[in-house]
Amino acid sequence: KYSSRGGIVVQLPGWVRPRIVYFESKLEQRVLFLLLARGDLIDLWEQPPSITFWDEGGRRRSHFCDFLIRLSSGRRVAIAVKPAKRASRIGFVRDLQGIRAAMSKDFADDLVLITDQDFTKAEALNAERYHEFSRSRNEMACERLRDVIRSMSFPTSVGALAKSLDAGDQSFRTIFIAIYEGLLSANRTKPIDMETIVNTGVVQ
Repeated sequence: KYSSRGGIVVQLPGWVRPRIVYFESKLEQRVLFLLLARGDLIDLWEQPPSITFWDEGGRRRSHFCDFLIRLSSGRRVAIAVKPAKRASRIGFVRDLQGIRAAMSKDFADDLVLITDQDFTKAEALNAERYHEFSRSRNEMACERLRDVIRSMSFPTSVGALAKSLDAGDQSFRTIFIAIYEGLLSANRTKPIDMETIVNTGVVQ
């Protein structure tokens, strides 16, 4: 009942060509889109090699992280994805401590747990839309948006900006992309629509 296996086509700066990245649950899918929406993501592996650790009872066990990412800073981060209810169990928290202690620096610099309480559903859906929109970006509309931004007063709404951009059905997509790529800023934790207020500058 918790399974939602699938894959999405991804192209990252560290890759020669696109490939399919697989996920094992809806939660993993949402976290994957959030990771892909990061501006500093260079490389990503799903289900990287297991980490051997010793649990509280002294038993030798293996753990597979859900993702391993490399950022533009060179930092490598292993990511464990779990529903908050499962992650809150004492046994899992102790296992996570053991995994982090056993993890070598050659594998990753840190281990991070991400649960469904670390982001909103709207935030994940926004990240998914950005992934979709950026695959068919209109460079002419992006350049036109830069000119429009210079002549407008901020803050303003996405709708007002789209009207000034006047790029038809590309207006909303172009503004959406600009929000994620730092040209504009907006609250990504809520659905981004025509009423969303935007400003200039990098999203905090």
